[in-house]
Amino acid sequence: MAEAAAGNKKVVFKWVWIAVVALIIIAGIMTPDWPGLSHEGKMAILLLVSAIVLWIVEALPLTATALGFVGLLPMLGVLPFNDTWKAMINGSMVMFIGIFAFTTFMMNATFPERLVAFIMKKTKGNSNMVVLGFMIIGCIISVCMSNIALTAVLMGLAEPLLRECNCKPGESNLGRCMSLAIPFAVMWGGCLLPSGTPINVLVLGLVEDNYGITITFLQWFGVTAIPSILGLFTTWFILIKVYKPEPISQEAVDATLAKVEAMPKMELKEIFNIAVIVITIILWILSSWFTILNTTAVVLIALFCMFLPGLSMMTIRDYRKNSPWEILLLMMAVNALVAALSTNGASDWIVNVALGSMQALPFIALFIIASIFLAILHNVIPAGPALAALVCIPFCGLAAAVGGTGEIAIMAFVVAVWSALAFIIPLDSVLLVTYGYDYYKFGEMAKGGVPVTVAGLILFCIFLPIMCPLLGLV
Repeated sequence: MAEAAAGNKKVVFKWVWIAVVALIIIAGIMTPDWPGLSHEGKMAILLLVSAIVLWIVEALPLTATALGFVGLLPMLGVLPFNDTWKAMINGSMVMFIGIFAFTTFMMNATFPERLVAFIMKKTKGNSNMVVLGFMIIGCIISVCMSNIALTAVLMGLAEPLLRECNCKPGESNLGRCMSLAIPFAVMWGGCLLPSGTPINVLVLGLVEDNYGITITFLQWFGVTAIPSILGLFTTWFILIKVYKPEPISQEAVDATLAKVEAMPKMELKEIFNIAVIVITIILWILSSWFTILNTTAVVLIALFCMFLPGLSMMTIRDYRKNSPWEILLLMMAVNALVAALSTNGASDWIVNVALGSMQALPFIALFIIASIFLAILHNVIPAGPALAALVCIPFCGLAAAVGGTGEIAIMAFVVAVWSALAFIIPLDSVLLVTYGYDYYKFGEMAKGGVPVTVAGLILFCIFLPIMCPLLGLV
């Protein structure tokens, strides 16, 4: 009975917010237009804000909300039908269809377990170093694998080790440290390349479509590599000092090594697929010099290769099942909603009216304020793509108003990075994967997460303004 009552309250809660959003949209249709903005621009803003409200309260699945509001764009005359559909898809979206194959392969491969065993062997079971080893693996693999899926895989590998060490949920410092270190590291790795997270691809597409600025794979890596790698090691140092993981028993080390030693030798097809992924990343980087190596074309050919007869480690059923299609659909919908803002002048209006007073600030002050604001806001708005969609064009427009191409590029990195990183409250989907293991309580994350956030802010505020001009983003 109690569960049924709680379920009914949840349904009522969702319907209340749906009704609130409906009233907002109806009011927008019936009330006078805002000074300096067309009716279509006003409705574009209200539709995006309404979608974000429903995303925050999770009244419907994120994708269902996003696609429903895309349908409202042409129905309400905000954006013509054909323009709406065209805005949804671009090369960046297609690229992610190929990247999904990498995620599916990783979930079927054995080498993540082999890497864990390698770490255990090299660190001789030193708990601090084992945590670092998991973090390094997570950071590296996350450049080509879904952050949520990778976090689930790594925590699935760490959980047997924690059980072997008798780490009790809610009591073990090792369990607490490990269940925070894994998602934190995966998030840091997601910043390294555009393929690291859908948010990067979304921001790249928005900046290119709206400002004509193309950021190559090499430029992206060059800008984010130093602060992300330093951030990873700083995060590890903070976590082991704050949570102080207990030692790992030799029995647990031996059990982990024995499990992997019992595995047969890595098959040729697994080696082949790893090689495909490595070559793809190399070609992505080379695309900075050779335009024929279009990043989307390269990954689609890689997808083809990973299904070659006798060399594939996944079926098309696996690919359909394990690929985060809902994220792709969400990104496509966000593209359309943002296109409605840009087409109708709403983005410029937001910059001039809502953020106009900030135009008097020097860019460096604006840049720091935006970084701090987004680093905090992402913890409250856990849907990273939604946050990026909300702030990317207005913030980059503000950067354009006080500077040029270089300032826009820097602000784009600020939006991408802090729409992907969240270290204070476990509401982001990546964090929820390990939070569900109950090794730490809701409020315990902030103890280590706040200093990690501060460290991240310092690192990116130092290196973004330095690296963007050095890599030609001026």
